[in-house]
Amino acid sequence: MLGETVAGLGAFKSMLDIVKGLKDLKDASARNAVAIELQEKIIAAQTAQSELITRVGELEAQVARFEAWNSQKERYQLKDFGGGTFAYELKESEKASEPIHRLCPACYENGKKQILQFRGTNAFKQEMFRCSGCSHTFEFGVKQNPNPPQKTTWRRI
Repeated sequence: MLGETVAGLGAFKSMLDIVKGLKDLKDASARNAVAIELQEKIIAAQTAQSELITRVGELEAQVARFEAWNSQKERYQLKDFGGGTFAYELKESEKASEPIHRLCPACYENGKKQILQFRGTNAFKQEMFRCSGCSHTFEFGVKQNPNPPQKTTWRRI
């Protein structure tokens, strides 16, 4: 971006030099040729300025997204849910009107807020969650032995 700015300033300097040279030209055709060159440089400078304005707008939008995400990130804390499973959870102090929920750690690190959706409990009594953003499945809690099959006694009638 610095290069484009320097190039734009160079174009304006060239235009100024051309205008200064115009007053010394007495030949109309030479003056017209210089005027055309000047118009081309003006158009090029306007194009460069327009591109820079667009780029600045894009960068400002990107900075705004980063700032918004940073304020969102502060509302969550990384938590160990047992069994080697980690996720970001809304801090109790940030609860306000929304329920406590968990975010996918991979999406969180990529600047996205993806709420994990409960899918049930598995045979090892772990809570199952799924990220709707990256489709990763999480098992929260330490594995417990599944209930052994119950012995049934048969009686003769």
